[in-house]
Amino acid sequence: MSRTAVTNTLSDLVRKKLSNNSNFWAEEVELDFGKARVDFIGFQPFNIGQNGMCPASIDKGVFSFYEVKSCMADFNSGHGKTFLGDENYLVCERELADELYKKGILPHGVKVIVPNKPRNALVVAFDNSNSFGNWSRRTKSASELLWNMISARKSNKVEVIEHD
Repeated sequence: MSRTAVTNTLSDLVRKKLSNNSNFWAEEVELDFGKARVDFIGFQPFNIGQNGMCPASIDKGVFSFYEVKSCMADFNSGHGKTFLGDENYLVCERELADELYKKGILPHGVKVIVPNKPRNALVVAFDNSNSFGNWSRRTKSASELLWNMISARKSNKVEVIEHD
């Protein structure tokens, strides 16, 4: 499979996962005025029970960052290793995950997820997320990240209207 085909397949699996697990998600999200980009960000508000949505449920929500890497050259490209969410995932093929593990270069604070054998879902291959304990790596506010997600060209709930 070509590098583009691998990226597309992995991205489709991330979209499926986010559609099932996140209230809101977006792809190709720029942060810091374009200085960084994340392949996918998912957001799940904090569940406060039966009282419904309130500001605290947004502020305490969980942001999941997903970076898709098709091969070692893509991993080493110097682009797209923005793991600054509450939960962080590297999405790749099993062979790349195994190679990163053997070389001792799995990113810290990240779960590595790969396609399952039928290639219809993503499963955890390596969990390196506890290297920071239970602390989030997120430094950005919920409102800033949500604005960045809304501003992204592709999201599951918001259509960006272009003005001439």
